[in-house]
Amino acid sequence: MIVAIVAILGLAGAAPADSREYGLADLDAVQALAAGCDDPVLDLPAYRGVDWNRDTRRLLSAMLRTDPGRCPGVAEAAAARITRDVGDPERSDVYLELLELAWQVAETGRGLPRDTDMADRYGRMLWLFADEPPALPRWADGAREAWLVRPATIALLEGRNAVPALRTRRSLQLLAGLRLRRDLAGYDPAEAANLLEDGRLMFNLENRMRFSRLLTAGEHLPPDHVRAARPYLFAVGLWPDREDPYLAELLRIARLALSAARTPVERAQALRLLAATSLDESGGELDAGLRRLGRLRSVPLAAGDAERVGRALDWKIAWATPYGCDDEARGLGPVTLDALIGPDGRVVTTRIALSSGAAECDRGVRIAWAQEGERADLSATARSRFVWTRLPPVDPGMSTSDAYERWGSPS
Repeated sequence: MIVAIVAILGLAGAAPADSREYGLADLDAVQALAAGCDDPVLDLPAYRGVDWNRDTRRLLSAMLRTDPGRCPGVAEAAAARITRDVGDPERSDVYLELLELAWQVAETGRGLPRDTDMADRYGRMLWLFADEPPALPRWADGAREAWLVRPATIALLEGRNAVPALRTRRSLQLLAGLRLRRDLAGYDPAEAANLLEDGRLMFNLENRMRFSRLLTAGEHLPPDHVRAARPYLFAVGLWPDREDPYLAELLRIARLALSAARTPVERAQALRLLAATSLDESGGELDAGLRRLGRLRSVPLAAGDAERVGRALDWKIAWATPYGCDDEARGLGPVTLDALIGPDGRVVTTRIALSSGAAECDRGVRIAWAQEGERADLSATARSRFVWTRLPPVDPGMSTSDAYERWGSPS
């Protein structure tokens, strides 16, 4: 029966389709396979927007669940189509959503006879790449470890992560872990840091911690406190509680940076991180660190630096200031900040020189500087010194369209 269906569909011996091109033509073909089947499981709710890959997968999954008495051959046709299009699963660009359906077919016997050997092959690749792999009780922990460290398996992870569109949280985490193993030929902590820095891993604290601890512990890489702190700067101003884990980690990194600082530039970088954790505070560690700098000159902003400030920060200020700061009825004015610039030309900290008339709007502008201030290079003003300067007045009600009109698309 199954062989006949495969032959009718022209699938026997066919080369696997390129999973990344799995689209409209396949959806039409799969819809044809299900034509005439009146099983309600095929009554799929419509999604907004068109996504041929998604719709094809949903239809194939539904076809596997059809009643064979009601729709004979439909589940078999779907299973044959799925396994044909997956082909050899042990490749770096295997299409994971389709692979999961192939694993279900082989593991449960939906549409094709149950095949545990094939299910294990599919399952291993899901375990390697899928963010939520299935449980694989037949695969002992020791066997998993041995399979993971094989050169062939590592090559699969390398191939997957080499294509940004194919990366998954799982593939990034596994390869990063392997790159930190000195007992393996591919030991490369710098690459591990690059993998952990991928945005797919920055959605939870555990992944951010792995990255920041790697860059501060000094075990595998020389400490880089500025880079380690970047995943936490988004938290500036969001949570006033210093015990919040994101803010607490940023404070830990800032203290490490300050204790390790040996040059004026390193001290400026450390104080910048400490200032980001102290936005609403007076006194304490930041003020003590600033006092150690001695008496500092105030200088005017150098020619061209005002434009550099706007180009670098206007977009960020427009996003950071809260709703209501553009309310004309409140009569709000511009915010003017004084900024301490370090010898590297980056703003260390800011203070209010002239309020807009609303503390929350003033604070939004300062948050933008704490989060993104390193984008603005004010070296012409600093001239390799610590100096105070007055920044250009900023409208706290600036919209992103205002910023676009002034500077074009953000860099």
